[in-house]
Amino acid sequence: MINIKHQQGFTLIEVAVVFVILAALLTASIYPLTAQRESAHIAQSKIQLAEIQEAIYGFAIAQGRIPCPTSPGNGGAAMPVNTVTGCDSDHGFVPSATLGISGSVNCDGLLLDAWGQPYRYSVTGSDSTGSGNSDYTVSGEITSANLAGLTPNLKICRNLNVGCPASTGPNLITENAVAVVYSLGKPRSTSNAQEDENAGEATIVSTCGLATYDIANDNNFYAAERREIVGQEFDDILVWISPTILYAKLLQANRI
Repeated sequence: MINIKHQQGFTLIEVAVVFVILAALLTASIYPLTAQRESAHIAQSKIQLAEIQEAIYGFAIAQGRIPCPTSPGNGGAAMPVNTVTGCDSDHGFVPSATLGISGSVNCDGLLLDAWGQPYRYSVTGSDSTGSGNSDYTVSGEITSANLAGLTPNLKICRNLNVGCPASTGPNLITENAVAVVYSLGKPRSTSNAQEDENAGEATIVSTCGLATYDIANDNNFYAAERREIVGQEFDDILVWISPTILYAKLLQANRI
């Protein structure tokens, strides 16, 4: 009598175990890649922010003032390009065309960070001379006043749990920044007061059908350490124009 051996197939339990193992391996490989990609985005945005910061100092040396922000649909040009009174708005986006900075831009002509969000840019609207013109965005205003009497008023704080308008002591980074340039980091799935403060409660409409942009509408900003705690996430990256460094560069270039 001939014995015929029947080959048994995999049971459902065995198949399920295989899928669980494959899923675990896939998850283990995805997380490191995600972390590496996020680290690359952070590094790329920090490098570009430093380039923007240096370009603003260079513009100030050449023009005797800092440029105004741009707005959607202006091709990355400062608004206005040549100002005799001040900016159309103290809050907007990096004027990449005016500064001569290359990089990815969206259909509104706004320079994008590594996450595909436009870099924000705010300038002080201080008028210490009483001329009715902005001290820092109108050529000649800085040289017409005593430097010690100029009062740039953008305020940057570091503590995520203390309100910036009332901050003093170690929580206060500076209260006299001339300009602030920043990335809002990766698109947010949750909201917190500090990132909301940087994004701002005002909005600007896209000229090419994109979603409405949040934009700053006061002089208070946060520059905290990166945090991943649920409900307290913070990944904004800020740089700013220091008045003392600006003065030093202008003095070295015989501009004041």
